[in-house]
Amino acid sequence: MKIAVIDYEAGNIRSVQRALQAAAGPDASVEVTPDPAKIRDAYAVVFPGQGAAGQCMTNLNSTHLSDVIRERIHSGRPFMGVCVGLQLLFSHLEEDDTAGLGVLPGEVRRFPDRPGLKVPQIGWNEVRQAKKSALWENVPDHSYFYFVHSYYPDPAQWAVDSVVGVTDYGFDFASAFSKDNWMATQFHPEKSGKLGLQLYSNFLKFASTL
Repeated sequence: MKIAVIDYEAGNIRSVQRALQAAAGPDASVEVTPDPAKIRDAYAVVFPGQGAAGQCMTNLNSTHLSDVIRERIHSGRPFMGVCVGLQLLFSHLEEDDTAGLGVLPGEVRRFPDRPGLKVPQIGWNEVRQAKKSALWENVPDHSYFYFVHSYYPDPAQWAVDSVVGVTDYGFDFASAFSKDNWMATQFHPEKSGKLGLQLYSNFLKFASTL
């Protein structure tokens, strides 16, 4: 089993690699790579990310990985986005007025300033399971996962059917998505302990059905 973690110089992705290796077991090969051929051919692909949206998108476009990601998703083969890797799937991001990959219609907006709520949101928060999904197998509803973000996904109305998890940070926002061959989370499974590893395991099990 070959698993590709997309490397586009956006944050510490070695922790994602380690978590996926733990979830997949010793017989799997988990490689951090910018190689389009390896991304196209992998059994499963994970698209992580941290940092400013504008620079992340510039990195993707300059290496033509933006086209590779769209191709991979539209191919019907397994794909998972994490944190900024989720946000960049959207049409537009407020941060740096950035045009995203356009896979998901909608906007990624900055959290409004509200009394008692710090921006960025950093730490553990509850995720309510909005819809049954392979992502949630053996994961209790209302479990807590680790978030680090100043911006949140706001899908267009006709894309709401892909929302499978919701989190309250002064208001409800979509924090997990799943549709067809892909999954995505705003939180970091690799920083979320045993349940985070369970999510990666669920993604890989889901990949085996495609």
